[in-house]
Amino acid sequence: MLKPKQKTLKAIRPNVGVEVAYRTALIDILSDMQADLLIGLRTELTPRTMAQDMSVPTFLKEFFGQWSSKWRKNIEAISPKLIEKFVGQSVEHTDQAFKSALKKAGFTVNFKMTEKVSENVQATIGENVSLINSWANGYFDEIQQDVWESIRVGHDLQTLTENLQNRYGIAKRKADFIARDQNNKAKATIEKTRRLELGITQAIWQHSHAGKKPRPSHVKADGKTFDIEKGMYLDGKWVQPAEEYNCRCTSRAIIEGF
Repeated sequence: MLKPKQKTLKAIRPNVGVEVAYRTALIDILSDMQADLLIGLRTELTPRTMAQDMSVPTFLKEFFGQWSSKWRKNIEAISPKLIEKFVGQSVEHTDQAFKSALKKAGFTVNFKMTEKVSENVQATIGENVSLINSWANGYFDEIQQDVWESIRVGHDLQTLTENLQNRYGIAKRKADFIARDQNNKAKATIEKTRRLELGITQAIWQHSHAGKKPRPSHVKADGKTFDIEKGMYLDGKWVQPAEEYNCRCTSRAIIEGF
């Protein structure tokens, strides 16, 4: 329940365009890795093993070692710039959306890159670099498992290729999740920092009403006021909207003085 002279701002939602751009970049990397993998197998496996009398297991061990090493280096080089761009876009969107909400409430604010925002930006970049490396390493490990399983049971190249395509689909879905979840988290992190810098200390939890299996505690929190610094105490811990795995909740800031 709002007190007299209090007003809420419109909830800021993550920018869909920022999410799509991040997801597209991740899937482009994945597609390049997959294409390089399949082309290499189809063009090198039969001629090379026949010409050099190399066993299939020996060839595959050498081939995948070179392929994974190449792409680990590529991802290490690509991911920092990709993530810096994503986080920068998220900051820009969040600041613009927050300024617009404040303007409708009668306030004009110009945001600058403060020390606290910069710290959170760097933390978000670091988290995403770690996530992308983990995502890629998981993809490499799963492919290696498919290869050795294929050798063990005697699958042909066509069957192996089909299995690798299935792995691509799994990795693509993980990329979808990373883009959506991290877009939500990045927006929420910057939003919280900007609110506290302006002296806004309370907000109203707003459940997304999205997802097939919503957290009951998050549904129950809908419409309740919480302390922006601490968050809401749910399921035995303090949490912020969009902080937990796959959480799409938002909040409406409470402005004093009306």
